[in-house]
Amino acid sequence: MSLRNGFGLVIPLTALILYLCFRIPGRLGDLASMAAVMSLFAMPLAGLWASGQTQTTVLSGLIPLYDADAYYIDALRLIHGYDFSIVSARRVLFPGLLATLLSLTNHNLMASLAILTGIVGIACYIAAREIQRTHGGEISVFIVIIIFLFFRAHSGVSMTENLGVALGVLGFTLLWQGASIKNSVYVYSGVFVTTLALNARAGAFFLLPILILWAGWLLRKNDRISWRTAFYAACFVAAGFTLNILLTRLLAVPSGVPFANFSYTLYGLASGGKSWGYIYEAHPEIFSLDEPQQTMKIYQVAFELIREKPLQAIQGALFNWRMLFSDSWYNIYAYVGGENWILNVCARWTLYLLGLTGIYAWSRDRNDPIKSLIIASFFGVLISVPFLPPTDAYRMRPYAASIIILAALPALGLSFILKKLTKTIANTSIAAKVITPFSMSLTFTTILLFISLTSPVILKINTTPIYLKPASCKGNSDFVITRFDEGTYITVKRENQYFLDWMPNFHKGQFEKNAHSLADANMIHWAESLQPPTIVFLSLDFHTNQKVLVALASETIPTPGRYYQFCGESSEPLSSTQYAVFYTNEVLPLSP
Repeated sequence: MSLRNGFGLVIPLTALILYLCFRIPGRLGDLASMAAVMSLFAMPLAGLWASGQTQTTVLSGLIPLYDADAYYIDALRLIHGYDFSIVSARRVLFPGLLATLLSLTNHNLMASLAILTGIVGIACYIAAREIQRTHGGEISVFIVIIIFLFFRAHSGVSMTENLGVALGVLGFTLLWQGASIKNSVYVYSGVFVTTLALNARAGAFFLLPILILWAGWLLRKNDRISWRTAFYAACFVAAGFTLNILLTRLLAVPSGVPFANFSYTLYGLASGGKSWGYIYEAHPEIFSLDEPQQTMKIYQVAFELIREKPLQAIQGALFNWRMLFSDSWYNIYAYVGGENWILNVCARWTLYLLGLTGIYAWSRDRNDPIKSLIIASFFGVLISVPFLPPTDAYRMRPYAASIIILAALPALGLSFILKKLTKTIANTSIAAKVITPFSMSLTFTTILLFISLTSPVILKINTTPIYLKPASCKGNSDFVITRFDEGTYITVKRENQYFLDWMPNFHKGQFEKNAHSLADANMIHWAESLQPPTIVFLSLDFHTNQKVLVALASETIPTPGRYYQFCGESSEPLSSTQYAVFYTNEVLPLSP
C-alpha cells in the first residue's frame, strides 16, 4: 500500500533499487531489471487486493463500479455472444481485450486485471531499456517512476487507462527508436500505435498531426520537411481510426458512436470551461433521445453556442490551460505525490523547472532527433488541453495515453543537467553495454495489437448467446440468471470470526471502513447496512442482459465456473446511483 499511495521515502528508495538493477550488466542485468520493473507494478495491485481499498470505480478492491463496471459487463456480454453497449462503443479496444483475457482465464477478473498490469509493466520495461540505450540508466528510471506514479492508482481497475498507458508507452518507445536511428519503420509503427492508444483511451488527439509533421521533418532529405513521409504517417493515423471504427461496427450495438462523450466535453468548453456533465443541467431534454441522435444534438448545441458566444469558448480554453499548471489536483503532475502537501508542491515545482530546462536544452540543439520528438509531442499535448479539460477527471486521467510524454520533458531537463555536471551523458559506460533488442518492442507490440484487434472479433463470430431455462423459485420470487466465477467476488464476514482480512474475505468492520471512500453517500449507507455473512459480486444477468449486483446471504461459496439462478428480490435503485442490489439466499444450479 505504500507503493500504491505513498511518496516521501518509499518512491526515492524504490527508484534507487530500480537504478541499481539497471546498472547490472549482461543477462543478469536483463533479468534483474525486468524483475524489478514487474515487481514495481505488481506491488500496488497486491496492496489493493490485500487491503480491499475502495475507490470511485472499484468496491473493496475488486468489484467494478460506474464506467469500470460498464466495460466489465460488456466484456462478459461479448464472451456470451452479445453486442457491446453504447458505453463501450465509445472505446471498443479495451473491453475487447478484457473480454479476451476473461475468456482465457475462465472469467477470472482478478487474473485478467493482473495480466493487464503485467502488460503495462512489460511496456515500461521495454521503454526503459531503449531510453537507457540512448540516455543512460538515470533517465530511464526517472521516466518509469513518473509513469508508475500515474498508473498505480489505476492498477486493478477495469478502466481504459490500462490499455491507454500500455499502448502510449509502446508507441512513444517506437518513435524514440525511430528518432535515434532515423528508421521509417519504427516511426510509422510509433505513429500507428500512438493512434490506437488514443483510440483506446481518448486523449490528446492534436498530438497526431504534430507527429505527422515531425515524422516528415525527421526523415527529410534536402527539404525542410518530407511531405511524402508526412503523407505516409497520416495514412497510418487514418488506418488506426479506421480499425477502431471497424471494430465498433463489428462488436457494438448499431447505435454506438465512437468518442460520443467528446460532445459533452465540447459543450463544457463552449460554456466557458464547465464540466463535461454540464450538458445534463443545460439541456436535460437531449437525453430523452436515442443514439446517435443524442450525440448529434449535443454537437449541434455546442457549435451553436460557440458561434453565438466565441469569447466564452476562449475563456474555457484559457481556464483549462490555467488548471493544467494550478496548485489543484488537476495539474499536469498531480499524480506525483502523496499525503504530504508540502512534499507534493516541491516535487511538482521540481518537475516544472526540469521541464523548462528540457525546453532550454532543445533550444540549444534543435536538430537533435530525440529532443525534437519530446518537444513536438509535448506541444501536441499542450494544444489539446482546451478539448481535454484536466478538471473532467481525477489526476490527469484523460492523458493516460500521453503520460510518457509528460514524463519525458522533465527527463530531458534532467539529462541536460547531468551532462553539464559530468561533461558526458551519465552512465555512458553502462549505456554503451546495453543492447536493446529492437525487435523486442516491435514483437511485443505486434502481439498485443494482434490479440487486441482480432481476438474480440473471433469471440463474437464463434459465440452464440446461451439459453438457460429458468427453474422455479420458492414463493414465485424474482430471480436473476448469471455465472459465478473465481476472482469476481468478495465475502463480508462477522467481526467475531478470526482470519486475516485479505481478498476475498473481509470483516464487516473493514468492509464498512473501506466503503467510506465511495463517492456516493447512498452506496456507503448500503455497504453499512449489509449484514454478514454475505457474498457480493457483480455480473451479467442473462435473463435481462443487464448488469446485476448480487448480495448472497450465505457462508457457502457456490461452485465457481457454473451458471446459477439466484432467487430473491431486488432493492430500489440506490438514489442517484444506477445500482439496484439483488438480495438472495436461494441458489439453483443451471445447465446451458
